[in-house]
Amino acid sequence: MNRHVFTVVRLLLVTIGVTVIVFAVNWQTLMVVPAGEPGFGGETAEVTRTFVVTSVEPAGAGAVLVHTENGLGGEVTTNWIRRGIFDIFASADWWWVLVGLGLVGCIYPLQATRWWLLMRCRGLAAPWPRTLRLVYIGAFSNFFLPGTEGGDVVKAWGATRGSERRVEAVMSVVFDRITGLAGLVLLAAGVGIFAAESNTARDIGWWTAGSMLLIAVVAIGAFFVTTRGWLRMPEVAKTFGGGLPTRLLAAGKAYAKHPGPVIAATGVSVCVQILLASAAGACAWALGATHDISVILAVMPILFLAAAVPLTWQGAGVMEVLGIALLAMPGVATVNQVVGFLLLYRSLELSWGLVGAALMLGGGISLHPERQQAAS
Repeated sequence: MNRHVFTVVRLLLVTIGVTVIVFAVNWQTLMVVPAGEPGFGGETAEVTRTFVVTSVEPAGAGAVLVHTENGLGGEVTTNWIRRGIFDIFASADWWWVLVGLGLVGCIYPLQATRWWLLMRCRGLAAPWPRTLRLVYIGAFSNFFLPGTEGGDVVKAWGATRGSERRVEAVMSVVFDRITGLAGLVLLAAGVGIFAAESNTARDIGWWTAGSMLLIAVVAIGAFFVTTRGWLRMPEVAKTFGGGLPTRLLAAGKAYAKHPGPVIAATGVSVCVQILLASAAGACAWALGATHDISVILAVMPILFLAAAVPLTWQGAGVMEVLGIALLAMPGVATVNQVVGFLLLYRSLELSWGLVGAALMLGGGISLHPERQQAAS
């Protein structure tokens, strides 16, 4: 696709996403009286009535005492209140936020271990502490490019500096991302099929499992087809100069000889995704949403996959639109709560990303700084 066309499409998607969010979110707290229901003073109307609320106080089980900006007040059912997004943040349970912050902090050592395993099985000497340092720096870099792939670019650059095996170093980052995506798919499919307690989670699980099976069949078929001499695909690739497809094929063959580390890396990825989804769930519960953990574990991988597509910054707009479609439901979570907890979740990732910023300022971006010093 032409770069300019891609840019236009990306801007269009951002505009659509932001527009949907702006019009879907309640910026002020509202009271929505359904048609035919008695409002203040017992008055009823044939249409739904909306009032801007200035204060809300608990008034017993399922009831609140409200006052509106036009001077009306009284006790109404809790279901009529649509809290504004600023009120939702103001009344957040910050203990759940701290839980989410701790869960996000646990993923970086696991991600470093996953990448370290994939480098080690290919004979790429990489100290685990420096691998962890570069993972933190990559996490910070995710906030400067569309999608969530900026960290991979920085990790690949840092891994190749001073290395004599640059292609293998870059491919380790690519396969680190592949195992990460595999963990996402396995989590969504597994939870949706085997642990779901809601139709939403089950449907997502079956669709994800079907998509995973289809992708696996295509990938395995492509692997065998391109490596069989009767199609002469390797020779064709060489005719066109090789490039990324040939390198991916060679890396795939190499990693196929190390099934243990690849399976272990995929298992680590599942653990990482469970922690990330649980952190997002903690943000949702902090803002008053009441989703089951099975729904969170089945839906969040779908939103993470959407965020990974390099269209918008951190998947902004795309994640929110999908999140509203999958998670906003009466009595469980409002649109404001869905949008709010996704914003809160990003802020937790940014908080840990700042650790990477400090590490980068303290020593640059390199997995092997000693080799650079020796070369200079």
